[in-house]
Amino acid sequence: MTKRWTLMALLLIALAALVGCSSDDGPADPPVATTFETMAAAVEAYLNDNTDCPGVVTAQTLHDNLDDYTVVDIRTADAFMAGHIPGAYHSSLATILTDVGTTIPTDKTIVIACYSGQSAGHAKIALELMGHEDVKTLGFGMSSWNSSLATGWNNNIGDNLASPETTNNNAGMTEHAFPTLTGTNATIVATRVAAMLAGGFQSISWATLQPNLDDYFVVNYFGQADYEGTGGSGVPGHIPGAYQFTPYTSLGIEQMLKNLPSDGTPIVVYCWTGQHSSQVVAALNMLGYNAKSLSYGSNHLFHTALTANRWTAGSANDFELEVGGAQTPEFAAMYAAVDAYLNDNTDSPGVITAQVLYDNLDDYTVIDIRSAADYGAGHIAGAYYSSLATLLNDLDMTIPDDKPYVVTCYTGQSAGHAKIAMELMGYEEVKSLKWGMSSWNSTLAGRMYDNIGDYLPAPETTNNNGSLVAHAYPTLADEDPATVVEDRVSAMLAAGFQSFTWTAPTPPDMTPYFVVNYFGVADYEGTGTNGVPGHIPGAYQFTPYTSLKIGEMLPYLPSDGTPIVVYCWTGQTSSQVAAALNMLGYNAKTLSFGSNRLFHSSLLANKWTAAETHDFPLSTAVPAAI
Repeated sequence: MTKRWTLMALLLIALAALVGCSSDDGPADPPVATTFETMAAAVEAYLNDNTDCPGVVTAQTLHDNLDDYTVVDIRTADAFMAGHIPGAYHSSLATILTDVGTTIPTDKTIVIACYSGQSAGHAKIALELMGHEDVKTLGFGMSSWNSSLATGWNNNIGDNLASPETTNNNAGMTEHAFPTLTGTNATIVATRVAAMLAGGFQSISWATLQPNLDDYFVVNYFGQADYEGTGGSGVPGHIPGAYQFTPYTSLGIEQMLKNLPSDGTPIVVYCWTGQHSSQVVAALNMLGYNAKSLSYGSNHLFHTALTANRWTAGSANDFELEVGGAQTPEFAAMYAAVDAYLNDNTDSPGVITAQVLYDNLDDYTVIDIRSAADYGAGHIAGAYYSSLATLLNDLDMTIPDDKPYVVTCYTGQSAGHAKIAMELMGYEEVKSLKWGMSSWNSTLAGRMYDNIGDYLPAPETTNNNGSLVAHAYPTLADEDPATVVEDRVSAMLAAGFQSFTWTAPTPPDMTPYFVVNYFGVADYEGTGTNGVPGHIPGAYQFTPYTSLKIGEMLPYLPSDGTPIVVYCWTGQTSSQVAAALNMLGYNAKTLSFGSNRLFHSSLLANKWTAAETHDFPLSTAVPAAI
């Protein structure tokens, strides 16, 4: 793709060669363009092209054609995670040149979004000058995408220029030498673009400018009629002492650049909204001037009078916001697998009672993942022995695949890790034995009896979800999106059962933990019909089958290594949730025995009782391997 500035630079050099020729003395060496002239050619080629500058797209147009654009959000990481345009990539002025073309694709028109549309101008001109010719900025920024983000605009419109001037001051301008830029013609554009971006967004508020107007060279960047208060856009005049620079015709080396001070005097440029002036200021700083954009432009100076280019409540829409950080391809692939399983209530948690299994034992292949010693001492007749660490290999080598599977463990909890692993690896008909071997034979029920209790003496009923903040999604390093599911399933199984024990009689200190209560709002708040008196103090409520999604609660899970504890009624569902979160890159554990350990006496459902255990036969015979 040929850059505009390259063509302009060649024209400059060719022109210089013609001027340098002498018919008397033969051809003279053509004067070489200065680095300023090369940079000015690049700037002029872009700024004076009204088909592409300022190049804004409205929120409505973007929303209606979102699949046609690549959105790049340059707000802070926290602001991005709190809510961004669905599918947007996060970047910053400092990193955008690196990000675009590496982590950010370039096969579609790029739209730069910021808070109010102003700082995006710096990013747009930078990308354009570096050869990315199909770049837009979002008009009014994220303020126009969703009204919840419009505080900046709503708070900064006003009639703060009490006495606009209508006198034309241009006759008083003088000419100045052009700045000197160090470097080579071959690299000057890239060097100056990088330096401008590294300097960050250059802006100034009216509150800072107004008391010190005499210290600034103020550029009014709209047409002469509006500058003089006689135009059709409702502008009553201009900032006293400001000079008028006409858009698209004034900022060339043969135009009015020579009238700008190059001695370090600060230059302030303003337009209607600050979006156009942002690009002008970025260009001037690349040329070696000391320039700043007036925040919110004329909308801050004489908002009421404007009849065009005006921020109003109607400028803000309420389009969908996606919460959380950007997803890497690896995370997205792993999430797709987890979402398809975990948020499907027809298959998760997928438990089977001991009675149903006993009555239909010939229809199932049972896999027992207790210790080898406990398996040898007595197991369900025909059950195959395995473990979390060897499960995938055993399924491939020794366990038949001609029937649906039932995974059993001691109490039904660690079997959850095995079940979700098998499901994600393509074994679609998998169950876990409810309450594990504790329900199969009363001689094995000691673990359940020993761990039920009322060990949460003061449940909380306050809903804490209002204090949740969004986080970046984990980065699954060194993974291939094509194999990430298999790799992460294997890693989860190799790490073993991840659980957390609620100590008794003294409750543990839960302040270092992010606690997820994995049942409905009413039970969480202690107002449901299942006898739950509340939740662990500080816990957050995540509704089963709907919450662990990108567009729901998943973005609120900490990804910085903070330990996450998930609990449900029995520990069987939360085991699968914890396993899924670990595969996604979080640090998660399931609370052993769930609510049955916290407030067993009050439970009216999902409660361990003597009636849950049977005395079905135990076998010591080992089935033949396939």
